[in-house]
Amino acid sequence: MKKDKKQYDKTLYQKLNIFADWVIRLVVINILIIVTSLPIITLYPALLAGYKMFHKYLNKEEVPIFKSYFKFFTENIAQKLKIGLILAAAIFVGVINITIYNDFLEANPSPFNLVGQYVMVVMVLSVIFVTMYTFPLMITYPNTNVWLMVKFSFFLSGKFIVRTGLAIITLFIPIVLLVHPLLTLILVFIGMSTMVLLYALIFSKVVTYVEGLDGENV
Repeated sequence: MKKDKKQYDKTLYQKLNIFADWVIRLVVINILIIVTSLPIITLYPALLAGYKMFHKYLNKEEVPIFKSYFKFFTENIAQKLKIGLILAAAIFVGVINITIYNDFLEANPSPFNLVGQYVMVVMVLSVIFVTMYTFPLMITYPNTNVWLMVKFSFFLSGKFIVRTGLAIITLFIPIVLLVHPLLTLILVFIGMSTMVLLYALIFSKVVTYVEGLDGENV
C-alpha cells in the first residue's frame, strides 16, 4: 500500500513538474517574442524563433530557453527579414486595395468593383496561408529561394487544408485577447507563445512531410 502511494506521489510530482516547465516556457518565450518584435520588422523572425523553440520541445529536445531562442532568432536573419517584409507588404497592399474597392462599391455598386474586392480578399488570404507555411519550411530548408518557398508554401496550404483551417483559427488568438483589458494580460504573458505552440502542433506532420522530401528538390 505504501509502495503504491509512493509511486502515485512520484507520478504526480513528475506531472506537476512537466506542467510547471511548460508554463515557464510559455511565459518566457512569450516575453522574448514581444521584446524582440518591438522593432516591428523583426516580428517574423521573433515568431519563427518561438515556433522553432516549441517544435524542439514537442520533439523532446531539451534546449535552453534564452540561448536557443536568440540563436534561432539571429540565424538566417537576412532571409527572415526579407521574407517577412515581402509577405507583410503583400498583405498591406491587399488590405489597402480591399478598402479602396469597398469605397468604390459604396459609390458605385458595380459587378466589376465587387469582383475586384473578392479578388483582393482571396489574395490576402493566400498570402496569409503562405506566411503560415513558411514556418515549417524555414526550420527545414531555411536557405530555399524566396519565390520557390512562396510557391511551395501555397502548395502545402492546399495539401493540408484542414491544418490550414486550424492555423487560421489559431491566428485570431492574439486578436481576441485584445478585446478586453483582462484578456490583454493573458496576451502579455502567454498569448503569442500559445499561438506559436499551437502552430508547432498543427504543422508537426507538415514538417515530417517536408523532411521526407529530397532536399535538392525543395
